Amino acid sequence: MQTPVSSPNPGTAGAPANAAPGEEALPPSVAIRCGASETAAIIRLLEQLPAACQAIEAWDGVSRDQHQRVRQKYARLLADLFQRHPEQVLAGLGSPQAHTRIWIALAISEAPDAAAVPALEVALMAEDDELCCQALMQAMRVCKGCAAPPG
Repeated sequence: MQTPVSSPNPGTAGAPANAAPGEEALPPSVAIRCGASETAAIIRLLEQLPAACQAIEAWDGVSRDQHQRVRQKYARLLADLFQRHPEQVLAGLGSPQAHTRIWIALAISEAPDAAAVPALEVALMAEDDELCCQALMQAMRVCKGCAAPPG
């Protein structure tokens, strides 16, 4: 598996390449300390975020932005955790929440592994959400691209 690449931009040292300029990344020790149960808990938290976001008044863009940043941090953390706990991350593809499946697919795209292709294919066959299908297809392309050439 590949690890996420750090951004060379000043102000984002240690942040993944997809982090916004000036955005604070989670310390690497967070992923190191997370086990399988914490990985599953992060996916459950991702599932709960839309309900919390809906409770925010429409005019409160600052709070809505904060929820989006939390989702992005969880996705980056899951990309790091995918290397150590692939079963738990791949289990998130079965979430009843389309947005959770999208974030899981994005996390897999950040840390591609050819071993994820069968689970991605199953998830894609069962998927009816167009955005989620696109995210799953992108993850599958990236994971297939990291497969070793036939010898």
